[in-house]
Amino acid sequence: MNRSSLPKNEVLELIHSTLKHDKSYKNGNVISTMCTYPDTFAQQLFSTFIDRNIGDANLFPGVVELENEVISSLGELLHNPDAYGNIVTGGTEANFLALWAYRELSGKHTIIVPETAHFSLYKSANILNLKTKTVKVTEQRQMDIAETEKAIDDDTFCIVGIAGTTELGVIDPISELSALCLKYNLYLHIDAAFGGFVIPFMKDLGYDIIDFDFSLPGVSSITIDPHKMGLCPIPAGGILFRNEELTKKIKWSVSYLSGGHTAQTTFVSSRSGAAVIAVWGMLNYLGYEGYNDIIKRCMHVTDYLVAELDKFDELYPIQHPTMNIVGVASNKSNIVLIAEAMRDKGWAISLFTEHLRIVLRQSVTKKVINKFIHDIKEVLTCIQAKI
Repeated sequence: MNRSSLPKNEVLELIHSTLKHDKSYKNGNVISTMCTYPDTFAQQLFSTFIDRNIGDANLFPGVVELENEVISSLGELLHNPDAYGNIVTGGTEANFLALWAYRELSGKHTIIVPETAHFSLYKSANILNLKTKTVKVTEQRQMDIAETEKAIDDDTFCIVGIAGTTELGVIDPISELSALCLKYNLYLHIDAAFGGFVIPFMKDLGYDIIDFDFSLPGVSSITIDPHKMGLCPIPAGGILFRNEELTKKIKWSVSYLSGGHTAQTTFVSSRSGAAVIAVWGMLNYLGYEGYNDIIKRCMHVTDYLVAELDKFDELYPIQHPTMNIVGVASNKSNIVLIAEAMRDKGWAISLFTEHLRIVLRQSVTKKVINKFIHDIKEVLTCIQAKI
């Protein structure tokens, strides 16, 4: 902080200078992230209502009404219009809230997750002092049901399934997990931070994709992030519980706020009402058909990428993509060297142990894929020349 004030234009120049090497979600060469550049209408709504703090619920009852409608709309998308929940900071807080709620309800301290679980689940377990049992996945990279059942003990209270894994967008066998949780009287939380805004539309488009949501009776809660494929500004995560009763142990009463007494079931107390309004606006502006068209385009480009990869002898999809996430592996070159060389060419790309991850968001078009294929061919030629 300067002792004296600076002119606005000088402040802006300093900011732009500092951020000049940052990449933008709207650029096609950012093929690594599940987050996306928010729609311009969502940005407009967010900036217009940036002063709204939904944490003080009685001061902003209109925002609370819109949040209730958002949760109902998302619940309807996930086959439970009576779901209870909130728009929160992101998938990490959403996952935390589910585990917190179920620990308090059960009085137990062990959860079971697949080895493909997002790190936020381990972070949450650390904060909540939970024991985490990690179950191996099958060759299809889905949570192994037999191993999951073996891991259940008297202290287990929750199983977490993933609907759209971070590494490859795989969906765990949620229907079987649902049956397992009903059998052993366990809570089942689904981390669909990315897949929640993809899978329902893929089903409508005729893709053969498995069930993952409240249509399965054992599912207790779902994480779904509008700031990913929902085109909303960060922060806009979502947590949906099957019913409000599941949150009764994490409901905190607050009496001193400007609008009077309120109760909160989120971890963050001051929450962005602007995020809620932006989500409500996008759900109504695009509607089901709008999101359906977006997913249709993304899957079309996904199929195009797979077809282009099939032309290579050296590169291949590590498995057929479940949704608009593709893992690219090589049978000749070191995948780390490929990733580093592609980053040198300006690509923002995710690197996993065996593969590169490409997320086919709205900004990743066929033109982008053509450029990616061109550049990776050059990279492979250079790497092979050095061997």
